[in-house]
Amino acid sequence: MHPNLKGPGVISLLICLVMLLGGCSNPSNQGSGKTQGTTADQTQAAPEPVAGSSSEAKPAPAAPVTIQHLKGELTLEKVPERIVVLDVQYADELLALGKKPAGSVVAGTDNAVPEYLGTQMDNVTLIGTYEEPNVEAVISLNPDLIIGTEFHDKIYDELQKIAPTLIFERNEDWKTVMLKIGQVLGEPEQAQQLIDDYNQKVSGLKAALAGKMKGQTVALIRPRDSMIRLQNTSHRTSQILYGDLGLTPPPMAVNSSDTSSMISIEVLPELGADHIFLLQDDTNKALTAEFQSTSVWKNLSAVKDNRVYEENTAQWIGYYGPIAINLIVDQIAEALN
Repeated sequence: MHPNLKGPGVISLLICLVMLLGGCSNPSNQGSGKTQGTTADQTQAAPEPVAGSSSEAKPAPAAPVTIQHLKGELTLEKVPERIVVLDVQYADELLALGKKPAGSVVAGTDNAVPEYLGTQMDNVTLIGTYEEPNVEAVISLNPDLIIGTEFHDKIYDELQKIAPTLIFERNEDWKTVMLKIGQVLGEPEQAQQLIDDYNQKVSGLKAALAGKMKGQTVALIRPRDSMIRLQNTSHRTSQILYGDLGLTPPPMAVNSSDTSSMISIEVLPELGADHIFLLQDDTNKALTAEFQSTSVWKNLSAVKDNRVYEENTAQWIGYYGPIAINLIVDQIAEALN
């Protein structure tokens, strides 16, 4: 090396010269690091899902369900589309879950659908009464499920040949049936929500009435067959009054085995009810008017204090789905609040 090209200054000059030449060579690589870095970032980042795209998760189809009923077990492989009900309370249960029955029996003596359901029963084929459903009409509807009660035991085998058939106890707790129908329709959460909403509703009303009704008794009666039918504490409508709402029954109405008892108009003062819910309709309107014209009736403390509340018999006795039950609670609230 030339003697003048020595020392740290020369070494630094050589390093700079090498770096400058490296940066100028292969110009096609300029910026290549940036491009590679962007490509790597795009490869690692997960793509955002597009709403409605085929990659979006689909709900799993309803699994087969097995329902316990009076005839044992019935397994349904899929959600039934055409359901025929042989008691209007099951029409109520279906409608509460947004499902219209394909066919239903009529209600009461009016040969019509329950008035409280209004237009919800439009286009539902009527197939006779629950005592005598029209089997030929059921066949014509080509159902994939039939729901009946023990009143239909005599035609159960015939119904089974038409479609899978569930037989529930007619007086079974509506909440129990609601959960089963929720399973049938693949809507168990919605069925439970209806029950939860009801429980919250009656809990609030119970609290509101607790102070006001303290020490006062409430009776549920229905004039019938020249007598008065007293609905006892074990009756399913009475259980709304005494169980769900915590109201106090007259001692005469406390009975855990018989749902009702018959008393004469002369015995009615012994009932000693501070409040009376009086059930009537076209079938007992004349008998009710006859009782109301007597001095025995007029001298009842509940009558004198204007604490007799007239309600529709079919509404309170015949229909036991959540729609009807909620209406009963509303009527109790209106009467006692």
